[in-house]
Amino acid sequence: MDTLVLCPQAAGVRIGLIFNPTAQGDKARFLQQQLDEIRNECVLMPTEGPGHAEVLAEEAVADGCEVVVAAGGDGTIQEVSNGLVRHPEGLEKIALAVLPLGTVNVLARELRIPLDFDSAWRVIQQGVTSWVDLPWIDFQKDGQAQRRCFPALAGAGMDARACELVQWETKKMSGQFAYLLAGLETLREDLPTFTVQTPEKTVPSADLVMFGNGHMYGGSFDIFPHASLVDGKLDAIVVERVAAWRFPEYTQAILTGNLPGLDGVHYLQSSEFELIPHENRRVPVQLDGDTMGELPGKITVEPKALRIVLPARE
Repeated sequence: MDTLVLCPQAAGVRIGLIFNPTAQGDKARFLQQQLDEIRNECVLMPTEGPGHAEVLAEEAVADGCEVVVAAGGDGTIQEVSNGLVRHPEGLEKIALAVLPLGTVNVLARELRIPLDFDSAWRVIQQGVTSWVDLPWIDFQKDGQAQRRCFPALAGAGMDARACELVQWETKKMSGQFAYLLAGLETLREDLPTFTVQTPEKTVPSADLVMFGNGHMYGGSFDIFPHASLVDGKLDAIVVERVAAWRFPEYTQAILTGNLPGLDGVHYLQSSEFELIPHENRRVPVQLDGDTMGELPGKITVEPKALRIVLPARE
């Protein structure tokens, strides 16, 4: 059920805003001006490097914040979410808010949060909160078992390999098209295969799997037409074999929302997935656009575990 979030100035709601201060150029200067305008309405919490957003999010819970804002892209949201779950009462006490400053902003688009700073900040002040599902993945990194949550999306195989190949400079200049270019580059490689298994169905061999908590993937593309943030399940697109000669077909299917209808493509919905690599080859894993580790992996869904700030219904 949606719950009102009162304006912090009127109700004394403590807001912690986590952001990356290291960006440069005109965009960074404009962001700093915007943050200066709201610094009396929240606690500004600048990060100092990769992974620091997790530490700050956990600290925000301990410091009594009631709303924690992830100011950035989907990777920042993922880091902040993992910081919240590190605190024993993080999910219970905190509402997660999104100030979209990233390249693709999948979760913000899914939640219909405006992509401009001022409008998104008004949502944080005047919106409502609602509980959504929180997916988790167990995977490997440098031979060590890891467990992380991912609010929006994940992938393994070709999808994650493309994330590895994306150049930061290209991403900044061309946005989501940087991932398309990286995807084309992966087609030259001998992709490792893996098995995707659920209690309902098994795909014995795949080059690629994409997971979505909501409809969107890679921007505003409706990849998962049957997805819901509150159904206790994760949706998956599994591609048995990615062929370079089919790339125009894949592109058209993504643009028209018909990817699940292609030959060799499976659409799965489940609360549990097992991902098993073949022949001991490394199969990379990405969470919310950032490469995290490799398979084997297991994905589960914690139903309605994350409270998130949404625009108020008109």
